[in-house]
Amino acid sequence: MPVHKYRSIEDMPELWVAQGDPAIGRRMRRLWRMASAFAGPLGIPRGVQKFHSLDEMAEDRHRYEEERIARIAARNARKQ
Repeated sequence: MPVHKYRSIEDMPELWVAQGDPAIGRRMRRLWRMASAFAGPLGIPRGVQKFHSLDEMAEDRHRYEEERIARIAARNARKQ
């Protein structure tokens, strides 16, 4: 991917879509698809997590990380 340098913002190509332009929806869908492809389903629990000790918190984080690694490995195995 090439890198372009510009002396001012006026030299840059127009990146924004005008309000009401039908291309907005298409661009937004493309952006969301690209973002979800990079991030994938995170599976982060919602809300505030409370723990009785630091050890309990560490165990929960370790469990979450192991589950996330397993999900990513399963997704990558399906792609191959």
